[in-house]
Amino acid sequence: MIALLLAAALQCGANATQMELDECSANAAQQAQSREAIAYLVAERRANANIHLLHSEVLWLDARSSACDFDRSLVEGGSIAPMVTNDCYAAASTSRVRDIGLFTGKANPRAMIPSTHSAAEHERIYGLLELLVTPQQRRLLATSEQFFLWYRDEACSHAKDGCATALTLTRTQQLKDSWMAGPFW
Repeated sequence: MIALLLAAALQCGANATQMELDECSANAAQQAQSREAIAYLVAERRANANIHLLHSEVLWLDARSSACDFDRSLVEGGSIAPMVTNDCYAAASTSRVRDIGLFTGKANPRAMIPSTHSAAEHERIYGLLELLVTPQQRRLLATSEQFFLWYRDEACSHAKDGCATALTLTRTQQLKDSWMAGPFW
C-alpha cells in the first residue's frame, strides 16, 4: 500500500495536494480496470465464453469490492480514504490481469489446492491482521476473505496447476499491503 501511495505521489508530483493525489489515483484505477476488462474479454474469447470464467469474474468483482471496502475502513474518515480505495482497485485489477491467464476452461482439481507453504503464510498474515483491527473492520476482513475463497475456488476449478497457490500468494500480499502502519508480519 505504501508503495502505491508513493507511486501516486510521484505521478502527481511531490507537491501535489490530497485532491490532486485522489484524482491521480482515480485515473490509475480507471486505467487498471480498463486493462482488466480487456484481459477478461480476451480470455472470454479464448475460452469460448466458458461459464466458469464468467462466474469467476463475477466472484472476483465481489472479492475486489469487499477487499477495497476493508482497506478503506482502515482509514475511514481521513482525507486519504479515496486514494486508498482507488489504489486498492488499481492493484487488484493489475493482479487480475496476470491471474486471468491461469484460466484454461478445462476442469483441473489439482489447481484448486494451494501449496502448504502459501496456505500457511496466508493464514498467518490473516490471523495477525485480525488482531490489529477493530471488530467492525474484522467483519469486513472476514467478508472479504470469504469472497476471496469463493472466487479462488471457482477460478481455479478450470485453470492451470498452481492456480490456487498463485491466487493465495496474491491475496496474502494484498493483506500485507492493506496495513499502512508498516510491516506487522
